[in-house]
Order: sequence, then structure tokens, then C-alpha cells
Amino acid sequence: MNFWLKLNMFFRSFFLQTGWNFAKYQNLGFTFVMLPFLRKVYAQDREALPTVLQRYLDNFNTHPVMASFCFGALAKQEEMIIQAHSLTDYKEQVVEWQGIRRGVSITAASIGDRLFWGTLKPLTLLLALFIWMLIGINFLETASLPDVSLAAIFSGGIMAWILYNVVAQWVRWTGIGLSYTADNASCFGLTYFDWNRAIYQAKRLGMCFAIALVLLGIYHYFYQADFGDIKYRARAALVLLVIIFSFITHRLRIPNVYLYLVGVIIFNIVSFL
Repeated sequence: MNFWLKLNMFFRSFFLQTGWNFAKYQNLGFTFVMLPFLRKVYAQDREALPTVLQRYLDNFNTHPVMASFCFGALAKQEEMIIQAHSLTDYKEQVVEWQGIRRGVSITAASIGDRLFWGTLKPLTLLLALFIWMLIGINFLETASLPDVSLAAIFSGGIMAWILYNVVAQWVRWTGIGLSYTADNASCFGLTYFDWNRAIYQAKRLGMCFAIALVLLGIYHYFYQADFGDIKYRARAALVLLVIIFSFITHRLRIPNVYLYLVGVIIFNIVSFL
């Protein structure tokens, strides 16, 4: 796999979700990504290509970014299939290819969901909120928003977008080449990274942003507050109620969705005070 072929697959990987369907999920996008490689390796046997494509059009579903580890691993295995010396060897290599597709896609999906959906996206959102509050956007006082420049308003979102894509596109690009050169012992490069540690460190960073946001929010809330105002007392009581309810739900192991519902209700009540 040369640089230009890898680059072609990289750009095509952005269209993995194209043609997503309930029958076979990402199979159309997956085939679209792998097509340049298949055309190259079967350049001397074009008649075999339609049969090969049938394998790629079967069920395929994984995390869009982590799918790059599937592309490289399956490309390498496809080269092994071409080099089969007998029908028995060919069938064994195809079965191995199917096992790689199933195993790597499941593993990549598990890692990707926790890393990108469960950690990196909330982290970048917290980063955006933190930047907005640092530059003076007070979400508690909507009247202050017109005094903030348009560049400042977009700064938080742009920084969050950059951070997310730096990580996502690095993983997308690295995964193709790494999985192509790695072997089954390292799960085609997936075990080269300590994903659990990365997720843990990202969550700790997110916790720091969350604490900073709370402290900034407390500062803005108590700054020049009228402690004798009944509205202020009501808001403080409702916020305290949410905190107490969160401890109760945690101790009783009540699903967090109920806490979210109570939080939304209280937030709406506070908004009208």
C-alpha cells in the first residue's frame, strides 16, 4: 500500500456512513473505501472483482473513525487471499478475512464509542463552555451577550472543533497504515495504544474543566448577589435540591436519566423565576 492509495482510502473514509442502511449498516460505505485497493490488487484478474465485492457488501458496522483499523487489516488479509495456492488455502484465508472483519470491527467500535462519543465530545464541549466563560460570556445574564464580539462567540466552538478533529483525523490516518503492517497478535495495531489510559486521562481533564466551570458559575452567580432577594433564595434552594437528589440517586443506584429529568424540570423552573 503506497502513500497515494492510503491517502485515497483516507479521504474516502469520510463517506463511510454514506448509504447507511438497517439491513447491512455501513456496507456500502465500507466497499466504497476499499474499492481503490481492490482495483489495484485485482488489476490482473478483473473477472474476480465482482465476487470479491460480494464479501465487502456483507454486514459491516463499527465506529466511523476507528474503522481505519479495519481497512488496513482487511487490505493486508486480501493480499493473503490473492496469494492462496489452492482452493482449500483460499477458503481458509477467506474465513480468516471474515474473522478479522468481525473481530476488529467489534473491538474498534467498543474503543471508539468510549473514546470519541463518551469522552472526547463531552470534553470538547466543556472546553468550549470554559473558553466562552473566560472571555466574558455570562450565560446567566443574556443581556451581556450583545457586548461580546462575534469572533469571541465563535472562538469556543472553533477550538472545540479543532481539538476533536486533531485527535480523530490522526487516529483515522494512523489506523490505516498501522493495521496494514501489524499482525493478529497486536489485534492489528489496536493494542499498540493504551486506550483505557487515554480515556481515563481525558475524563480527568474533563473533570477539571467541569470543576472550573462550576467555580466560574458560582463566582458569576454570587457576584453582587442580593442575599435577601426571594428569587435568589429560591434559585439557591432548587440548585441545592438537585445536588441532594444526585447523591440520593447515586446511593440508591437509580438510573441517571431520572436525575436528568429532574434537572431539566428544575432548570425550567429557575428560568422563570
